[in-house]
Amino acid sequence: MKSKILFFLSCFYFTSVQAEDRIHIFAATSLTAPLEELSAKFRDKHQHSPSLTLASSSVLARQITQSAPAHLYIAANQRWMDYVEQQGAIRPNTRRALISNRLVIVGNKDHIIAPFKFSEAIKIDQVINQRSRIAIGDTNHVPVGIYAKEALQSANLWHEWKSYFAPTNSARSALALTERGETPMGIHYKTDILDKPQLNILSEIPESMHSPIIYEVAKIEGKENASTSLFYEFLFSEEASNVFKRYGFKTLQEK
Repeated sequence: MKSKILFFLSCFYFTSVQAEDRIHIFAATSLTAPLEELSAKFRDKHQHSPSLTLASSSVLARQITQSAPAHLYIAANQRWMDYVEQQGAIRPNTRRALISNRLVIVGNKDHIIAPFKFSEAIKIDQVINQRSRIAIGDTNHVPVGIYAKEALQSANLWHEWKSYFAPTNSARSALALTERGETPMGIHYKTDILDKPQLNILSEIPESMHSPIIYEVAKIEGKENASTSLFYEFLFSEEASNVFKRYGFKTLQEK
């Protein structure tokens, strides 16, 4: 009987330790591929498998401020990291810039659209017909949409283009519309289309026309454990940097 009790106590202890060391990462959907690979590498090194919750940075920010069980937050927009920090949900001195991205206008190859220069303030009716739509993240909440709005405003195209938008609740949802051909064109992160043979870049949006697309990471206040610190530092390692580069992201040292 005593041996059975000791066995159950040891199992309970082991399960408790595992739960304490579990890492919950809340991250922008545009980081899906590299984070899945980095999580697998981390598991192989440390025998702890991070749990990924991937959604729009705005959705995750609100969940975190409502006490969602996140240990790390990786945002695609500094505005939403600001929001989480202002709510007191970030551990002080842990907010760090990680990587950067580019914004592109993309076409589905089933629709014949000629490449163009965004900086030449091209009129939308010269690109697609009036019944067509442009896939884009919500321009008020989704980072890729926020950056797109800034660029269109800089080019004095916002009022003309906005009536063509098909807004979505995340970068991945917008990408799916263009990839399936439901919209002939979309405004997306450059990294999201690198492995999409059905899509081609019609125009690269100059970085000077919108806020820098910087992904930041921070630890969540009151949620840290040993594994969280290990994964946080792992994100800034050379090994992680090489993974991000392979998926088209730039480390800040490259800028």
